[in-house]
This record gives sequence, C-alpha cells and structure tokens, in this order.
Amino acid sequence: MYIIINKTKQSCIKTTGHFPNLDKELDEGDRIIIISLYSNTIKVPYNVEYNGVKEWEWEDYPVDDVVLSKYKSL
Repeated sequence: MYIIINKTKQSCIKTTGHFPNLDKELDEGDRIIIISLYSNTIKVPYNVEYNGVKEWEWEDYPVDDVVLSKYKSL
C-alpha cells in the first residue's frame, strides 16, 4: 500500500498495487511525498533531465516501524 501525501492540495490518499504515476501533479508544482508500506520507505521526488526531457525519479528514506504504525490505521 502507498500513502500519497500532497501538501499543495492538502490531501492524503491510500492506494494499493503498482507505484502511482504522479508526473502530472509534480509537473504542475504539487509538493508530494509517498509512504510505501511495501518497502517501509518514504519516497521523495526529484527532477532529472535526460537528453532535454524532464523526468521524475524518487529517492527513498527508511521509515521506523513506530512511525509507520501511525499511517497504517489511516
């Protein structure tokens, strides 16, 4: 399960399955982080450019089980 926190739109959404594609939101300037309950990580987007094409990639940070327990109940 992924928990998508969009600070710009002040929303918090849960989703399961494949990693969500949030390129449109990120391209529009939304500030987003993802908490992955699959890998117990927080994912933070960053921008890279390949041959003049802007793409989004995600940097992972480990999350403590105590922190995760708060979000599992959402």
